[in-house]
Amino acid sequence: MIDIKKNIPLIVLTVFTLVILIFSIIAFNIGNSKTRRMFIFPSADDGKYIIEYRNLANDPVQGDIQLYIDEILLGSSIERTKMLFTPGTVVQSCFLRDSVLFLNLSQNLLDMGEGVIEIKDGFSLLEKNIKKNFPSVKKIEFFIEGKSVFEI
Repeated sequence: MIDIKKNIPLIVLTVFTLVILIFSIIAFNIGNSKTRRMFIFPSADDGKYIIEYRNLANDPVQGDIQLYIDEILLGSSIERTKMLFTPGTVVQSCFLRDSVLFLNLSQNLLDMGEGVIEIKDGFSLLEKNIKKNFPSVKKIEFFIEGKSVFEI
């Protein structure tokens, strides 16, 4: 026969360990709701590229690709980088169909500003960033205010 009074410390320790284990599993799953994405920005100094990593939320309302594009349009958090397009450029629509991404950007990107690379280079670098992070995207069709842009 097992003497319960003698084994109370062991029972308490076992329950405490199980509670900690369950809490750890829940905390790991909650903390793991982000995806690490790579961002490539042009350097302001020497024309080379600067790579930055950010953790973005999984399953955002606007979709993974649009969230990524929204983030890259904000620019780098690292000093001494140029922006891809003029500040204020936003995504008007973005959807993926048959491995082709249709991306419609606002007209703000046509305003050249200081600290911004050439528009054609901005489209090339944006395409490179998207394809590196989303292998399902094979081709990108760019639009500005609904009007088709050159093919890269």
